[in-house]
Amino acid sequence: MATIQDIANEVGISKAAVSRILNKKGSFSKDTIRKVYRVAREMGYTLPEDIQAFEELDFKIIAAVLPLSNMAYYSMLASYLETAAYSYGYSLMICSSLFDSEKEEEFLNYLKERKINGIIYGSFSEGVKIDDTLPIVTIGYQMSKQIPVIRSDNYMAGVLAAKHLASKNCKNILYISGYQAGNHRDKRYLGLRESSKEPGLNIKAYFTEDYDGKKNIESIISNMFVENPQADGLFAESYTLAVKCLQVANNLGIKVPEQIKIIGYGNDSLSEYTYPKLSYIKENTELIAQKAIAQLVDMIEGNQVLTNESIIPVSIEQNQTT
Repeated sequence: MATIQDIANEVGISKAAVSRILNKKGSFSKDTIRKVYRVAREMGYTLPEDIQAFEELDFKIIAAVLPLSNMAYYSMLASYLETAAYSYGYSLMICSSLFDSEKEEEFLNYLKERKINGIIYGSFSEGVKIDDTLPIVTIGYQMSKQIPVIRSDNYMAGVLAAKHLASKNCKNILYISGYQAGNHRDKRYLGLRESSKEPGLNIKAYFTEDYDGKKNIESIISNMFVENPQADGLFAESYTLAVKCLQVANNLGIKVPEQIKIIGYGNDSLSEYTYPKLSYIKENTELIAQKAIAQLVDMIEGNQVLTNESIIPVSIEQNQTT
């Protein structure tokens, strides 16, 4: 269990000052008091008066509803969101939804009852009803024209992937996606498909959601490779899928990039974890988090919101798999 000295070391003030703040004595700035209680909570240090003290201090809290399944991307996004929220004087509460629409609705209703200041919605489950009376910004998926969205230029991601693979003389290109909202809304697929309409270029897409959980991802990827021995290029919708494709190709004795070239989608922080190092369409995840928090704070504080859609540019990072 954390001690008062641990909290003092983390906050950067004396042990005596922490003790006086936790016992609601002395005169300290509201920012210092907030920081002490935030660090105490994170370290698991509690007092009977803890909850009451938080309410009295009128803490500003933003909730982030994220899938946080087994994908490193969402953990990284949560970290960027927390940093951005803190820079505006807000704490971040993370709610893990696991792409469960019923669970997400329960979260949203609970958060409204708890008088959370605003919500970052970073999932894309179908059929979730959003009450826009509470300030809310979505990331990646536009739920309605009334709710602002911050997202990467996903269509351009598909365009860049198609052009890059074509420049490597790929003719038979596979696409694999775990996008929950369906292929008709998968902008990365649409960009790839529309950019591949030239003679001699073939696209075949696989959507893991079509299998209704009857097969694991590795089995789907294995079948994809076996069914398409002529494939010489592959674009994976996420970095996690690209890594799995690279692993399965290796297990099947398919040489990358000699026999098939693989490109994924991710960011600099994810790119260090594979060998050979993956080529990928690069997203600016940190900027997405910063813009989402900035827009939400504007809504919370009553400032004018100039746009309901912010599109963040993407680029391509060529490495060893293409």
